[in-house]
Amino acid sequence: MKWGSYLKRELYCADYKTILLAVAIHFACGILSALLGGSASVYRYLLLPHFAPPPFLFVLIWSFLYVILGTALGIYLSSYECGRGRWRLNTCLLYGLFLLSLFLWYPIFFGAKLFSLALVVIACIISISLFVFRHFMKRSRLAGFLLIPCIGFFAFSFFLNFCILLLN
Repeated sequence: MKWGSYLKRELYCADYKTILLAVAIHFACGILSALLGGSASVYRYLLLPHFAPPPFLFVLIWSFLYVILGTALGIYLSSYECGRGRWRLNTCLLYGLFLLSLFLWYPIFFGAKLFSLALVVIACIISISLFVFRHFMKRSRLAGFLLIPCIGFFAFSFFLNFCILLLN
């Protein structure tokens, strides 16, 4: 099957209500994590590497990532409703663990200022996201491909977190 026709089928199967609900859940988790996690002003007082982006950029990046993650999850869940395979509980549980890890990182880093534990959590986020990527690719390549920029940002965040740990 050619990529164009495959993409057309993926978009045809997409349930936009499921996608919007998944995006809303991601934003709710992100907002709740930020509210429980303390002030991001801690970032301004840290010794940062020269490649560290300004704080306002993180808000934009995370908002974009939540849209991508929610869209990927919505497309993945929609692919089952379109007759392309059975619903897999283990993939959804794995994704729930992934979302929980994302939720926990902010309070650990900014609230508790436990940079070494935050580094472990972000390593878990990367590991779990690679497993989620593999599972998504089995059912919906579009959903899997949407995770690639997220995994790249998580890797950058790991490196930034590591540098902050060393400098502080």
